[in-house]
Amino acid sequence: MNGTQRALSRRRRAGYTLIDVMIITVIISVLSTVAINRYQLVVARAKRPEAVMAFQALAAAQREYLVTRGKYAGTFDALGFRIEGGARISPTEVQGRRYNFRLIQDAGPRSWFCVASGNIDGDAFKDVIGASNPR
Repeated sequence: MNGTQRALSRRRRAGYTLIDVMIITVIISVLSTVAINRYQLVVARAKRPEAVMAFQALAAAQREYLVTRGKYAGTFDALGFRIEGGARISPTEVQGRRYNFRLIQDAGPRSWFCVASGNIDGDAFKDVIGASNPR
């Protein structure tokens, strides 16, 4: 080999081939897809405390209502209960930022049940959380 052929041979060996770049691109794509899915799951879980905190406040308000009136309230209006950033849809239903809360008295005035439903993770299914009076 002469000097020119050796220089060309070295140049061809230096750098990356198209196959190398494509393999790295596929690996990065797969890893980023997995990371994005995990991130969305963590973000969805971080939105649940809104409902849990609302349930805790509702339970405290219902206990106070029970002590003063001898029965549980059947509507959010009777409790004077508001959800921060929420809008009243009906006396028993309030739309919060992420959840729609519905208060139900299925077993009469000595019980209550509240359901929070909303799509917090962007899938095709509603996320539903419930709370009720202790029995």
